[in-house]
Amino acid sequence: MILEAAIGDAYGAGFEFQKQEYIEHYNNLTKYHPHGLYQEIYKRYTDDTQMAIAITELLLEDLNWTEEKVASKFVEVFHRDKRRGYSDRVYNALDQSKNGLEFIANLTFQSNGNGSAMRAYPIGYVKDIPTLLQLCEIQAKTSHNTIEGIQCAKRIALAVHFYRYGLDKKYNLIDFINSTLNENEIYEIAAPIDMHGYPTTKAVIKIVSEATSMKDCLKTGIDYGGDTDTVAALCMAILSQKENCQKELPDFLYENLENGRYGKDYLINLDFQLNEKFE
Repeated sequence: MILEAAIGDAYGAGFEFQKQEYIEHYNNLTKYHPHGLYQEIYKRYTDDTQMAIAITELLLEDLNWTEEKVASKFVEVFHRDKRRGYSDRVYNALDQSKNGLEFIANLTFQSNGNGSAMRAYPIGYVKDIPTLLQLCEIQAKTSHNTIEGIQCAKRIALAVHFYRYGLDKKYNLIDFINSTLNENEIYEIAAPIDMHGYPTTKAVIKIVSEATSMKDCLKTGIDYGGDTDTVAALCMAILSQKENCQKELPDFLYENLENGRYGKDYLINLDFQLNEKFE
């Protein structure tokens, strides 16, 4: 799951907030493209995957989380492997912090953006739903302590949980999320897909609920434009758990993805450990 999400992140980063004409011309699933703003983001994942790695490492350590503990992990993972893609608000707060308490204090405001949702998908492995929801809320509160930030993190984790544990054999994804969160949300796609929590999660949940192919979904999700790396990463993470979905992706996405210290092999190992712990 982490590997597939990183692939979506790295491929989608080449189209993030690009003009529609650019997307239509280059989004053909034949090669990675450099990020339009940060040229170093090329065949590399962004903050989306890095923060999900932090969440994954915490899941593997234990489930006794606090906001300070989660924030400290974000700081640790950032400083060992600094990379771009973060908002200026979060990047600067992480860069100026030595621990979790400093990170929380250095944030200038609590956001309604999709950052709390983009990193929440590994929590979907947790079998107990009340625990899953609690962990989503704790991690969201470190940087997105808003109703939108918290609810959207829960939506993404629940989507992973739904497919991983075979609930799609009994229920409809959107009905399951609405029922669990006591919401009555209408899931729809507004293009280009905005980087705030509600439009991102509404689009992603709608896309994955209808998808039958990871390859087709990757292209289609990016075709909508907007926050393409986050949308692609979340779709790939969720669909990696969906049984009734073709999992094939073009070989170049695996072969050309970065493989440094925290690259492809590291992600594969994280996936293995997650599967072992939450088998």
